[in-house]
Amino acid sequence: MLSILLITLILTTPIVFAKYNTLEILKSKTEIAKPIFEVHGTESSKINAINNIGYYEFTIKNFNEIGVSEIGFLYTIEIVADIDESIKFELYKEEQKVELKNLKTETLSIAANERIEQKYKLKVTYDRSLGEKGKDILQEVQIKVHSEQVKTGS
Repeated sequence: MLSILLITLILTTPIVFAKYNTLEILKSKTEIAKPIFEVHGTESSKINAINNIGYYEFTIKNFNEIGVSEIGFLYTIEIVADIDESIKFELYKEEQKVELKNLKTETLSIAANERIEQKYKLKVTYDRSLGEKGKDILQEVQIKVHSEQVKTGS
């Protein structure tokens, strides 16, 4: 009796299977944000035992004659030079000393959508008495700025 009741219920209960796919096409007109990150520097200077301090000034800015960057940036500044105990490097941003670890800064930033110009000055001091006796140093110092765009949420 129970089995007849179960069979009757199964046959009279409607069972529906459905499967469907949808396709939505979204159209959007968007523009890619304009990144602007520029580095400009002054002429280099020569340092020797008599003229033992030299400065190199440079600026980092997020604008140019076309417009202002719509993207912010994270960046580091690296001084590339053969390390010699007779040469000392100090980096200043707007007259405040910037810490250098292994001749590289911590991550710095520049914001988007407003004109920003950050001024830097690299002070290079040569102390001949700290180096190897009778050895003059002939080397170039290079400043590298490594930058990446700030990731924005979507």
